[in-house]
Amino acid sequence: MVGTAGFEREQDCLVKVTLKDTGGLNIHINSKLKLLFGKQMLEAVKDAANELKVENADIEVSEFGSLDFAIRARVKTAIRRARGAKYEEA
Repeated sequence: MVGTAGFEREQDCLVKVTLKDTGGLNIHINSKLKLLFGKQMLEAVKDAANELKVENADIEVSEFGSLDFAIRARVKTAIRRARGAKYEEA
């Protein structure tokens, strides 16, 4: 199951989530700012996945200057779309 969220434009990010049965979280971040903010970006992705109880997934993030709250929101949306849910209560 695959879900995407976001756009390839300034101050946003494009996230692709592929849910799996095994293998843990495999997170790949593509960003020009990865050397400066890579740890914060990785933590934002992990936090969002943990909040939605995702333990096994491939998560690809193409980041274009977005803030951590935007990364979290995009990851959560992509996970929900991969699960096939249109709406999910918090």
